[in-house]
Order: sequence, then C-alpha cells, then structure tokens
Amino acid sequence: MARIYADNVVFLMRPGETARRRVERAPDRRSPPSNDTAVACHATSANASLGYSHTVAPRPAVDSGTRQQTGANARRAPLRWVLLLAAACVLPVAVCTWRAVAHQASLQHYATATGEQRKLPLPGGGTALLDTDTAVSTPAGQGRELRLEHGRAQFDLKPALSQPFAVHAGDGVVSAAGGRFQVSRLAHEVRVVALAGTVSVNLPASNEQVTLRPGQQVDYGYGRLGGTQPADLAAARGWPRGELVFYRRNLAELVAAMNRYSDTRLVIGDDALRNLPVSGVFDAGDPAGLAQALQRSRLLRAVRVAPDEIVLQPAAR
Repeated sequence: MARIYADNVVFLMRPGETARRRVERAPDRRSPPSNDTAVACHATSANASLGYSHTVAPRPAVDSGTRQQTGANARRAPLRWVLLLAAACVLPVAVCTWRAVAHQASLQHYATATGEQRKLPLPGGGTALLDTDTAVSTPAGQGRELRLEHGRAQFDLKPALSQPFAVHAGDGVVSAAGGRFQVSRLAHEVRVVALAGTVSVNLPASNEQVTLRPGQQVDYGYGRLGGTQPADLAAARGWPRGELVFYRRNLAELVAAMNRYSDTRLVIGDDALRNLPVSGVFDAGDPAGLAQALQRSRLLRAVRVAPDEIVLQPAAR
C-alpha cells in the first residue's frame, strides 16, 4: 500500500459513492496529513476486484466576476502601452511647438508697405531705415540684434564697445560695432554694403567669414559666400533719398526695382529689351515717369494696357 499526497488527491471511491461524499472525506490540505486521514492506494489490481474506482478531486470553481476582471485587465494592458507610446511621441512635438510659439511671442515685428519707407530706433543707439516692402523682427528685450525677413534696410549705428549689433539675414550674420551699412535680402540672395566703418559677414554653417571696409560689398546665398567687390555707392546712397540711380545696368533690373515701389507694374513685352543698358536717376514709385523717359530715348515705346500695367515694347521702325 502506498500513500499519495498531492494537489489533486487521488481517493478510492466505493461503488455508488458520489463525488460530494468523496470531497467531504477529503483531508484538510492546510494541515499535515495524519495516519487517520491518509487514504491508502493499493498498487495492485486487487482494488478493482473489490469494486473500487479512481477519481480526481476537482479544483474549486473560478467565479465569473473574477474571470471578467482578469479579461478586462488583459485588454487594458495593451491599451496602456499604446497610450504611453502616443504620449511619448506627442510630448516632444508639443514642447517644440510651445517653444516656437513662445519665441514668436517674444519678437516685435515691423514692416513697410509698397512705396513706404520707415525709420526705427535701435537698442543701444542708432536707427534702421526700412525700404519699401521690407519686414524685420527684433527681440522684445534690449538685445542688439535684428532679423531681416525680406527687403532692404540701412543701419546707422553709434559706436558700442560692449556688444556689436547683429543682423540675421538668410543663412548669414552681419555684425558691426558702429558705422553705416546696408543689407538687402531679395529672393534667395543677400547683399551687404559697407558705407562707414568695418562690417563682418559670417556664414556659421560653412564657417566662412569676411570683413568689409567702406566702399565694399559682398553677396551670399545657398550656403556660399561670394568675393568682395567694389560697391555701387551712387545706387546705395540713392534709394534712402527715394531715388533709383542706375549706370549702364540692364533694363530688367531697373523694371524690377521700380515695381517694388508701386502698385502700377511695368512689364517688358519683348525679351530682346531685357538686357538693354540704362543709365539715369529715376524717382522711386513713379513708373509712369520712367516709362515716359524711356520712350523719349526712342529705344522703346510704352503702352498702358490697364490702369495698373504698362507694357514696354520695342520702338516702331
């Protein structure tokens, strides 16, 4: 005879005895087994001859509410990870957006309309003259810096020993401790003209830098810094007075410059006229006067096709 104790206790049942009676006879698992409560199991086939059969005590039934709660927890586990992953993805975007909005809120924006010029005082002394169709932004504090969004501006600075004034335009930084200089940002190209004092032009991305002296200019764009060239001082000094000064420059440049100052547009009707050299001093914002002056040269004729459009055509032969 062998004694067996396990989670699933094997009992010997008499014929006709129910499972309930068998469970009631089951020994208490919480207490160590004793000789009185131990059930002997014969390893020989004599048990069968006596009419005994083997059965396994059933495990306690699991409550349906417990099953539902376990299933709900299993379903909530993946959802919890999905929510945590979504939060991890959204949080950096939200932080960057908040920083961008906060940065924009800390800037002061200034702009000029078509044909308008405007003078702004600069922190630390000096002024900035904004040309037509120009936009700039400056920090709300007393920082000595400014960003030229587009257009053209002239900066007159008082000497400052503590910190130079910096103009951010495109992918470059223009800085000077004093003097006068101009920065223009038209399309994707930036031009810097030094009129008084030295001016430093730096491209941080390519680590290129050049220092301009009075009467010099440099162009940069697309991450590349051009070479130093003599500046067209007559043209640089003309536009702050409202004059377009041209000397043997092509007609296409003159038309583009004039169109920035007026809602009445000049249109070149024949591509053969685009490279026509032109010299003269013209009033900015007076496209009709420019058309008449060009027509008197007998090199072309001006035709007004609409109240706000004048077409330049080759002169009739």
